[in-house]
Amino acid sequence: MENYNTANVEGEGRIYCNCCGEEIERTAVADTYMDYLHIEKSWGYFSSKDLKTHTFNICEKCYDRWVESFVIPIEDNYIEDIFFYSDEEIRLLNEAYAAELCK
Repeated sequence: MENYNTANVEGEGRIYCNCCGEEIERTAVADTYMDYLHIEKSWGYFSSKDLKTHTFNICEKCYDRWVESFVIPIEDNYIEDIFFYSDEEIRLLNEAYAAELCK
């Protein structure tokens, strides 16, 4: 069985989406990963998963499909604190975004 690193966000290993199995890619900007959802849930008592911790990652595409299946829609709350990027950072972000769109 292939070794999937689903929890190590900072390490040298690769990170995979637990839904589709695709690798979460690194961006050209500061060697960070494309945005994805990382979940770590520690189960307490009174469940069928007593005292277990589940850790997994979901890429943005799988996240979109997942939340579309919800009966009650998620809330969109916008971030009010805007982070300002330098011109060079904006250029790199635009290049990474354009490269992602061309896939």
